[in-house]
Amino acid sequence: MNSLMALRKSKGLTQEELGKKVGVQAQSISKWERGISNPNSRHIKELANALGVSGSDIFLLFFSN
Repeated sequence: MNSLMALRKSKGLTQEELGKKVGVQAQSISKWERGISNPNSRHIKELANALGVSGSDIFLLFFSN
């Protein structure tokens, strides 16, 4: 399970609910979770706010390799 997916599920959010909080479609959340694409810096900040973690934590989920 992708770390973003695990974090989202631990907060009890669907892809659609998280997408609304971040300002994107559920399809974007799905692509991020599957590694097809990565969020931009604005979306990293919004993901962090929505999930209650730091922007650095979200950044590392996508760019730690």
